[in-house]
Amino acid sequence: MDETRTDDATGSQQGSRYSSLVTLVLTPLVIVLIWLLENYLLAGTTRLFQQASVPGLVLYTVLAGILVGIIVPIVRIRAAFLSGAVNMFQIGFRSARRTVAAVSLTALAGYAFFIITGTPGIEGLNRVECATLFMLLLPIAIATVMICWVLVGTHVQAYFRSEGVIVSVITGVVITALIFALSLSILFAGPDFRELFTGFFVAGCIAAFFFFAVRDVYATIIVVTSGLVVFLNARIDPAYLGPISPVVILCGIVVTVVLIIVHWHFSRHYTTIVLPEK
Repeated sequence: MDETRTDDATGSQQGSRYSSLVTLVLTPLVIVLIWLLENYLLAGTTRLFQQASVPGLVLYTVLAGILVGIIVPIVRIRAAFLSGAVNMFQIGFRSARRTVAAVSLTALAGYAFFIITGTPGIEGLNRVECATLFMLLLPIAIATVMICWVLVGTHVQAYFRSEGVIVSVITGVVITALIFALSLSILFAGPDFRELFTGFFVAGCIAAFFFFAVRDVYATIIVVTSGLVVFLNARIDPAYLGPISPVVILCGIVVTVVLIIVHWHFSRHYTTIVLPEK
């Protein structure tokens, strides 16, 4: 009788582990593959950001930036949230006050960094062009943060949680940095793919540590977008930057609004409540 119960318990644990592998690792990775394929087809092969195309930018924003970049991850995150695998803190959706504070401090620190270092890599751009470039790259950054850290990072950490904090964090950083590097290398593919991938991987590790430390979606988006402005401005078709393109600005605003609506919906319906211990 005892051996039978032990076998049943072992089988139950193995089944639970396999189920967690499917829901917390394999399913998010399938979403990642779909998103990477979209990036390749909509921007990589067409060289969307190296050769300006307003219709192409709109299509990319809707499909890769909003649909697969925000909506699909949120559907998967909702299921994980309801199952108890992740919570509001882990996915980086915080209170309005906490979000404003994190964004303000991050923006202030970033501005101070650019002032002190002399805005490396963007000396040839004026303020209007820098702002336009920021808005152009904002949808990419939002989708990247949602896919890499809000979706994959939190799910991978949930799967490896039983292995300890160090293992879950390191695993989350490495996996998400690889996805980050691969996605951006696909978007801005060129003959220097290896160098580009290596640079993005290092940047992805920094962004991953920042997200896991701060746990704020918007602050991480500011860090990623600012980094992309510095590293990628030379690879962007100047036609996007001047004169000011209403489509570029509108795309950035629309994706941001969609993210805010999603955040509001989660905060209203799925807020994590901490119960006092008995």
